[in-house]
Amino acid sequence: MLTTRGQRVAGVVVLLLCLGGLLVWFGSLAPNPAVGAYPGDDELGANYDAYLDEPVAVGGTVIEVEPLTIVVEYGAGEVIELRLVDEDSQLTASHGDHVTLFGTVKPDRTILVEHAYAVPGGQYLYMYLVSFGGGLWVLARLIRTWRFDWDTWALIPDDENSMTRGDDA
Repeated sequence: MLTTRGQRVAGVVVLLLCLGGLLVWFGSLAPNPAVGAYPGDDELGANYDAYLDEPVAVGGTVIEVEPLTIVVEYGAGEVIELRLVDEDSQLTASHGDHVTLFGTVKPDRTILVEHAYAVPGGQYLYMYLVSFGGGLWVLARLIRTWRFDWDTWALIPDDENSMTRGDDA
């Protein structure tokens, strides 16, 4: 166990370096359908014709309902419009919804949809607001009931607030 301040600092630095290295390594991996890593927005947008009759997993915002068309962002603000063909007619989406899909690339910027779901655009705002509120609530609880001990570089219970935690022995 890391007991001294130097050991803890070294441990945090090592973990941060590992995290950064893994992020760079994961970002450099090419699509590999054999392991479930299908080409996505960036690959399809950059070179559409290279993926004809190949499976892809993409997502975009509905800009037209008849025929169902989404706009997919890739690269540095570039976009590609894709027409979705759903033979089962299971996919229903309205203008502004976000559609995430798995399908096969066809000519003329068309995707033959195998699996897809649509999320109304307003639900993203709700999700972000609820997540932000929950994060603030957890931060407030952390600040009210714990304190940082600079000698040991550790979070310890704040004795002044022990009554709010039920530690009134």
